[in-house]
Amino acid sequence: MGYLRAAMRDLLTREELELLPAGFDHIGHVAVVALPRGLLQRAGEVARALLRVKGVRTVALRTGGVAGRLREPRVEVIAGDPVTETVHRENTCLFKLDVARVMFSLGNVFERARVARLVRPGEVVVDVFAGIGQFSIPIAKHARPGEVYAIELNPVAYRYLRENVRLNRVGHVVRPVLGDCARVAPRGVADRVVIGMLHVTHEYLPLALRVLKPGGGVIHYHESVPSKLRFERPVKRILEAASGRGVEILGERVVKRYAPGVDHIVIDAKIGPAEHESQKNFTVTYVT
Repeated sequence: MGYLRAAMRDLLTREELELLPAGFDHIGHVAVVALPRGLLQRAGEVARALLRVKGVRTVALRTGGVAGRLREPRVEVIAGDPVTETVHRENTCLFKLDVARVMFSLGNVFERARVARLVRPGEVVVDVFAGIGQFSIPIAKHARPGEVYAIELNPVAYRYLRENVRLNRVGHVVRPVLGDCARVAPRGVADRVVIGMLHVTHEYLPLALRVLKPGGGVIHYHESVPSKLRFERPVKRILEAASGRGVEILGERVVKRYAPGVDHIVIDAKIGPAEHESQKNFTVTYVT
C-alpha cells in the first residue's frame, strides 16, 4: 500500500480508498495530487496527509491536463506555502521551475536517464520540445555531446531552461533557443533528435527528418497511443514520414501509462541517408 492510502486508511471509507490515487508527484517542495470528482470533498484531509511527507511544504491539486501549445499545467494550491516555484533534484541534475506554470513529468525520469546514456561523444543533439531542460540537461551533464540545441516555445519555460543551464553549469554545451521549433530548429545538423511532445508528435516527424544530418541519425519519438496500437501506429508513422529512407527500429518501450487504455511510448529509430545521399530502396529493420 502506498503512503497516501496508508495515511488515509482510517479517515476514508472503503469506497473512497478505492478512488484514492496510488501516488502523487513530489517536485521539489511541492506535492501535486490528482483526485477524482468523488474525492474532491476530501481534498483538505488528503492535503494535510501530504504535508506530513518529508520535504513537502506545498500541496497542489491537479485540476486538468496540460493545456495548449505552451503545455501549461492546470494546478491549484490547496494547502501549505502558496509559493509554487521550487528546485527539483533528479539524477544529480537541478531543475528550477514553477509547478503551476510549466510542465514537468516525474513519470519520465527513467527515460531521461536512458537517453542520456545513449548519446555518443561528440554528437549534436536537438531537443525540439525542451521545456525546462528535462532531456537537454541530463544529456549535457552525463554524456559528452558536442552540442545540444534546446528549443522551447513557452517563454516561461524558456526562462527556466536558461536558469537550469546555468545551475547545472552546462552553458558550454547547451544552446537554448526560444521559438516555434518548426521555424527555429536548425536543419541538417543533428546526429540525434528528441521529440518529447505527446498527442501531435507525428506532425513533427517531417521536421525531425530535416533536422537530422543528410547522412541520417537517430530519432527518439514519443507518442500517446491506445494500448492496442502500442507500437504498431508509431512505427507506421515513422515509416511514412521517412518515405523510402532506411529505418532501423532500435528500441520500443512504454514510458508510462498515460490514461486508462492509453500508453505513453517511445520509439528509437535510426534513419538512413536522405534520397540525394543514397538512391537505394529501404525497408524497415528491427535491431535485436
